[in-house]
Amino acid sequence: MKNFILASALWLLVALLFAQQDPQYSQYMFNRLAINPAYAGNRDVFSFAIVYRNQWTGLEGSPSTAALSLQTPLKKKKAGVGLELMSDKLGLKNTSAALASYSYRIQFLKGKLAFGLRMGVYNYVFDWGGVHVKDETDIYNTGVRSSKVTGTADFGLYYYTRTFYWGLGMTHLNRGKITDIDLADSSSKQSVHFFIPAGKSFEVGKMLFNPSVLIKGAKHTPLETDLNLNVLLKERLWLGFSLRTHYGIVFLAQYLVTDNLKVGYSYDYGMNKIGTTGKGTHEIVLGYDLNFKGAKIETLRYF
Repeated sequence: MKNFILASALWLLVALLFAQQDPQYSQYMFNRLAINPAYAGNRDVFSFAIVYRNQWTGLEGSPSTAALSLQTPLKKKKAGVGLELMSDKLGLKNTSAALASYSYRIQFLKGKLAFGLRMGVYNYVFDWGGVHVKDETDIYNTGVRSSKVTGTADFGLYYYTRTFYWGLGMTHLNRGKITDIDLADSSSKQSVHFFIPAGKSFEVGKMLFNPSVLIKGAKHTPLETDLNLNVLLKERLWLGFSLRTHYGIVFLAQYLVTDNLKVGYSYDYGMNKIGTTGKGTHEIVLGYDLNFKGAKIETLRYF
């Protein structure tokens, strides 16, 4: 069993090098800055969010992610800025990042269209000494701890009205190197990731329904789609679920403790091989808004 767990952790690491490299979030709809720099400042309030995600708790060396994001509109509210700090661990790899976003909004049709840019640095640390291989000539058999700092350049579009949103986020357009190991292909570089979310809210009696979709992908990975449905009860409690292709189902809840403070939790239940072996995934989100003008934060718009 121990060998199986070690092999699974190593498989995850190799998969990361060749495929998806960015952390995955199940509650992205409550923290869209994580997937789109154009979202910076669009809350029209100063807000921050803390996210902790523990993925596949049944596997040793499975992914765990901690992230802090801050965002605020600038004085004239046509522009916004955001800051993200992230730490992601997977097997023998530790990744940390500091990212700064800028967005600018214009009036478009019945809503607003925002353009976003994000720049930042990633530090990729690999503890190759933890790899035990039979072939001494294996390229990963360095036996040392390596670190690689590289930049990132991201772009985003975000269109929204009071009850609808659509976005496009693209990360790592520069395709920076994540390791100095001389690999024959491009797997030592960042992969370009894209995220396309869309959502619409409907009022039914005293309830608010928010169906949404997220299409995401990266090089060497199959296209993945999240189909989501969230319902707001009594303007305080969000309940919802997501169907994720190639994986399984996600259950989530978010409670608005006050007009400013919110707490969210999600549980991923995987139905594929890695999901059933790795057991469940837990994600916690804590968010807080500061409205310096004292106006009431409008729940209907920010589903």
